[in-house]
Amino acid sequence: MIKQQDIICVGLPNWEGDYMKTIVEMMSVWARHNRVLYVDYEYTYKDVFTAFLKKNNVPVKRIIGLENRLRCLMLKDNSEIHVLTPPAVLPVNWIKAEGIYRSLQHLNAQRVKKAILKAKRRLGFQNPLVINAFNPFYGLPLLGQLGEALNIYYCYDEISAAHWCKTHGADLEVEFMEAVDVVITSSEGLYEKKKVFNPNTYLVKNGVNFELFHQAYQTLKPYSDRKTIGYIGSLDDRIDYDLLEYCIWRSPEYDYVFLGRINSEAGKASLAKYPNVKLLGSKSPTELPEYLRKFDLGIIPFVKNEFTKGIYPLKINEYLAAGIPVVATNFAPMSDFEDIITLADDPEVFLQSIHWELQINDAEKTALRIQTARSNAWESRAEQLSDILEGHLKHFSFQN
Repeated sequence: MIKQQDIICVGLPNWEGDYMKTIVEMMSVWARHNRVLYVDYEYTYKDVFTAFLKKNNVPVKRIIGLENRLRCLMLKDNSEIHVLTPPAVLPVNWIKAEGIYRSLQHLNAQRVKKAILKAKRRLGFQNPLVINAFNPFYGLPLLGQLGEALNIYYCYDEISAAHWCKTHGADLEVEFMEAVDVVITSSEGLYEKKKVFNPNTYLVKNGVNFELFHQAYQTLKPYSDRKTIGYIGSLDDRIDYDLLEYCIWRSPEYDYVFLGRINSEAGKASLAKYPNVKLLGSKSPTELPEYLRKFDLGIIPFVKNEFTKGIYPLKINEYLAAGIPVVATNFAPMSDFEDIITLADDPEVFLQSIHWELQINDAEKTALRIQTARSNAWESRAEQLSDILEGHLKHFSFQN
C-alpha cells in the first residue's frame, strides 16, 4: 500500500452526497496512510445565482470565500482528509464553438489552479500524485502545473454517453489520456475502450464498503409472505423500464422497492402506477443498510448498450455483502459473478430468475456471496492501485 505520500485528487463529484462514489471510497482508504487533498466539484456562477433563488443546495459561502474553502474532515476510522471547494467558474458546457469553449475553460482552470496551489502550500504538499477522477475538463489545463510526481486519470464511466458534456467531453478525454502517465479504468468495458490511447492503462474494478453494507446481513430474516425485490441506484436512462414493468405487473405478490435519485420523470411515471412499487428516493450511504436489510433479493435491470457495457456497478457487491441473491441483465462482462448471481435479458426469464433465486436461497449460497463481497472490498482495490502506481513512482525516481 502506498504510504506517506501527498495526493491531490481533482474529482468530478462532491465529497459529500446522497449516493456512493467510487473515487470517494478509494480516497477514504488511501487517507489512512497518506495526506489527501480532494478538490470538489467546480460550481459555476450559474449555480451560485440559482442558490440565491433557493433553487439548489450549494455551499455558497465557501464558493465565494466567506467561509474557508479548505476543510479538514474526520473520517469514521479517525483518519483525515482535506477537501477544497474551488471558487466559482464560468458555465461553459453549453458553448458549441470549440475555440471559445477551450479559451474560457482555460480561464476556469486558472482559477481552480490558483486555489489548489494555495491549499497545497498551506498543507505543505511535496511532489504529489495528482489523480484526476473523470474530470478531463480540468485535467489538461492543470497537467504539469501542480509539481506532481505522477499524473493519473481515473476513468469510472463512459464520458461519451454523458449528455451534459457530449459536445467536448469525449475529445478532451482522449487528449488527456494520451498525455497522462497512467490511466485507471473501473470495468472491463472501459479498459478495452481506453487502453488504445495510453500504453499504461490498467483495470482496477470497483469495490464495496464491506463493513457498511454487511450491516444489512441478517442470519435469521423475519418470515414474510410478501418478498421485497430491491434496487439501489438512480432511476435514469440506464434502466430497462419495459423489463421492470413486465416483472412488476406479473408478480403482484412481490413488493418492488427503489432507493436512489430520480433522474427520469418518464421512468418514475412508468413505475409509480403500480401498487406494489415503492419509490423511496435518495438516502445517504449510511442509511442504506437499514433499507437493504429488508430486501429479499437485489436487481440490476440495466439496458444493454455501449454506455452500460462500461459499467461495473457498485450495487452488485453491496447486495452480496448483505448476503442476498442478485438477478441482473447481461449488460456488461460479468465473469467475476457468473457463479453467484443470475443473468437474464428476457423479461420473462428475468422474472423466472427472481422466483428461482428466492426458492433456492440457502446458508451456503449466502456465505459465498458474503465471501465474494469481502474479497472485493475497497481495501483490496486500493492495494491493487497502489501496486500499479508504486511501479511508476520507482520509474519516475530512477529517471530523476
